[in-house]
Amino acid sequence: MVQTPLTPLRRSPARLDLALAVALTLGLELETWLTANAADHRVAVAVAGPLTTLSVAVRRRYPFATGLLAALTATVLQTWWPTAVLTYAVAWMCVLYALTVWTPRRRFATGLAVFVGGGLGGLPWADEPAAGFFFLLVATTVMLLVRAVLGDRDRRLRLAEREREIAAREAVVEERARIARELHDAIAHNVSMMVVQAGAERRVLASDADSTRDVLETIEQIGRGALTEMRRLVGMLRSDAVDPLEPQPGLDDLSKLVSQIADAGLAVDLHVEGERRRLPVGIELSAYRIVQEALTNTLKHAGDSRARVLIRYGRDSLELEITDEGGAARQAIANGGHGLVGMRERVALYGGSLEAGRRPTGGFSVRVLLPIA
Repeated sequence: MVQTPLTPLRRSPARLDLALAVALTLGLELETWLTANAADHRVAVAVAGPLTTLSVAVRRRYPFATGLLAALTATVLQTWWPTAVLTYAVAWMCVLYALTVWTPRRRFATGLAVFVGGGLGGLPWADEPAAGFFFLLVATTVMLLVRAVLGDRDRRLRLAEREREIAAREAVVEERARIARELHDAIAHNVSMMVVQAGAERRVLASDADSTRDVLETIEQIGRGALTEMRRLVGMLRSDAVDPLEPQPGLDDLSKLVSQIADAGLAVDLHVEGERRRLPVGIELSAYRIVQEALTNTLKHAGDSRARVLIRYGRDSLELEITDEGGAARQAIANGGHGLVGMRERVALYGGSLEAGRRPTGGFSVRVLLPIA
């Protein structure tokens, strides 16, 4: 994404408030001394006004305190030194908005009571009590309406955000359990083969090879014990659904996967660079699942597109690159869909790195680097 001077401000509301506070304070001083809006009360407005304009910078962190400060300052200014300074009015509304929307119910009630009480208390000394009362009535009504509308919306947004966080955590836990089950199945298969071969070799040894027979018997016993412990530890991760009893896939199965995706409607080009060699079973499985998830996401969200899968065997690493040509609906995936959750968990398991996002030329890309010890 192209960076602009305003990009950091859009990303950080606190920085935006700080910049707004500085601008309003400078505007207040200029308006006070260079126009007639402050009437004969320039000194009072120039001294008391910044209490409200500068509080805009911290209104998100302290909405209750800044709201009370703005309400009391406005009461004093408008009672004893009435003015029509526009920048002060803007700052006053910004701070009261924070009090209205970003405070809990009790603090809002307290702040509103102070605002109304201060306004009513200053009416006897105001130049135009009727106009002051009407303004106070309108301002109070607006605050209540804004609280009812935007406050409820913000609460719903916060609730939705918490639900998304919970769903993301559940997805991580579920994906980790799935990875553990798959690795258990793959490793258990290999250990079982070791146990079977050790037992078979022990039985056909000559009668004078006692030491070798003892070693093979030890290997067989340790292997069987390891299998028992693995089943016991991973058993708690098993879901109620019956897992299919079949070998876990690896990189040799990518051609079949590409054919299946192509039959579903997505053309895929598969390229392999480097010398093909046997990798640890966990890396083979994780690489296959990452490519599978990336192509599935492309099939779901990229529409009429074309994908390319590149597998690169390095000296001490395995690189995966899955790209597609387009699809505007990929933004949800780029922002952290559950598909990426599984990819990140598998990459983190082996200390690798993952990059996923939009391509400058259009489309979406997933790049993974898996170190091989």
